[in-house]
Amino acid sequence: MPAAQNPVALPAEDYPSHDEVVRARLMDAAVHCVHEMGISKVGMRHIAEAAGLARQTAYKYYPNKYDVLADAFMREGLRFAEQLANHINRIEAVDEQFVEAFLFVIDTLPENPVLMLLVEPEDGFIHHLGISYHPFGLFGELAFSQVFNAHPALAAQAEEISEYWARNVLSFLSLSGTRERSREELAGYVRYRLLPGLHLDALLTR
Repeated sequence: MPAAQNPVALPAEDYPSHDEVVRARLMDAAVHCVHEMGISKVGMRHIAEAAGLARQTAYKYYPNKYDVLADAFMREGLRFAEQLANHINRIEAVDEQFVEAFLFVIDTLPENPVLMLLVEPEDGFIHHLGISYHPFGLFGELAFSQVFNAHPALAAQAEEISEYWARNVLSFLSLSGTRERSREELAGYVRYRLLPGLHLDALLTR
């Protein structure tokens, strides 16, 4: 029988620290609580209980629910941007990437209770944190990074393109009744209303 192989030890820096693990548990718990109760009813007590921690321990890491949600918001946004990038990078046409990205957000963002706070703000979350659309501009830059890397003319306008795209998709989500449109109707809306404002053709022909 061959000798048992010893597992390769990873460098200590490859392991999350205890504090990182606890913060992740609190963020996961906050997302769960907001999904179950709505932000207005969630308190640090609920978040600590859902994380399996004493309330005093939770307060060592976050002074209030808004700060837990701020970290969760950024983490969830980065994850969502990665998912969006993976979804659209299989499409060759640049303009159709932006169309499909719009449809992906309309289909999937409502499933994330933390990110939807930007569209359906409750309990002063956005006001408390001073969050505008700028984080979603950042998420857009990450989501469309392959497009920007392949087209320097677009990369020079990456922040403006991402901001414009994000503002439009979030505004669209905030309107009642818009989510019931068919995919064909949504795609048509993006092609005829959103894409012209991005000026993709003009930038790509420079």
